[in-house]
Amino acid sequence: MMRIALIYLGRRGAGRWISLELAGELHKKFSVLTVTSEYMENPSEWETLESERLVVSTFRSAIQALFSLIFPLRINQLVKKVRVFQPDVLLFPMFHPWNGFIQRRLTNIPSVVFVHDPEPHPDLTGWFYSKLEQDTIRQAERCIILSKNLMDGMIARGKDMEKLDVIPLGLFRVTPSRKLNPSRQSFSTLLFFGRIVPYKGLEILLQAYADIRRTHQVRLLIAGEGDLTPYQSLLKDLPNVQVVNHWVPDDEIEKFFAESDLVVLPYTSGSQSGVIPMAASFGLPVIATRVGGIPEQITNGETGWLVEPNSKDVLATALREALDHPDLARGRGEALRRHYESELNWEKIALQVEESLMKANQARGPK
Repeated sequence: MMRIALIYLGRRGAGRWISLELAGELHKKFSVLTVTSEYMENPSEWETLESERLVVSTFRSAIQALFSLIFPLRINQLVKKVRVFQPDVLLFPMFHPWNGFIQRRLTNIPSVVFVHDPEPHPDLTGWFYSKLEQDTIRQAERCIILSKNLMDGMIARGKDMEKLDVIPLGLFRVTPSRKLNPSRQSFSTLLFFGRIVPYKGLEILLQAYADIRRTHQVRLLIAGEGDLTPYQSLLKDLPNVQVVNHWVPDDEIEKFFAESDLVVLPYTSGSQSGVIPMAASFGLPVIATRVGGIPEQITNGETGWLVEPNSKDVLATALREALDHPDLARGRGEALRRHYESELNWEKIALQVEESLMKANQARGPK
């Protein structure tokens, strides 16, 4: 039986959901050690797993992170404990600054690394972060990317195409019940959800929203952390806009999706979106732009709308169509939910990850 050390050291966000779902599925067939940070959000969810667990102290700030790399005592302690488990392969579902240091100390054990952004977002990553991630990619026996569209970016970073696996994001478990958006007579609330950074295209959405407000009774809900300063001139004159400007913890996510009718992703660039699997879990329709791997997540005219980026007029046209035809929009949201539940459930995703892990293990041969 293959022995897998699944190492997720992040504190919050999509990586935790991905890791939790994979750990649960992989444990059904293999011996799994999950390695997580004691600072992770909602750690109680992991207590339901039957796999072996290792909880470690990581860091909570950039200064602590730098200190942990210069004086890697905690990393060395973690490595010793992982080595006791005698894994056949290491699985890293999300980048973390410690990943490359762990790989280097366990160089005889092949690793499989998820790379969520083969072309790092300029708004989110710095030079040092990119260097650390590149080191992780270089050491990995295999890399998993979430979209075929991102293949060229990985090849440009020096990874052999034969060592790349394309495995899409599965349905995100926003709440244990995955409660769907309740049917309401009105269809008028738009949701922009997630970190607020320039490439997310909030400016385009605000401009399109201003246009459709002239003809439609509509409401815009903006939820996520980030700097709103660049958008103040647009926001100050817009009615019916609610802004929740902080990181949204898991126990608050449901209320934003449950009170919304339509999810809007006006990205100007990007790799893929974790918001789409969230929308799918609520059966909500999505309007998104044709950037990165998003066209592999949304089928235009079937599970949502795909529009060209950087155009408030094109976005406004799609918004009007959805608002004017709520039954059509709800139907696309339900089609999105059915697609994720049938084709992108975690049982099927885990089978693809399993194949990648076995290839990595076989490529190294006997330890």
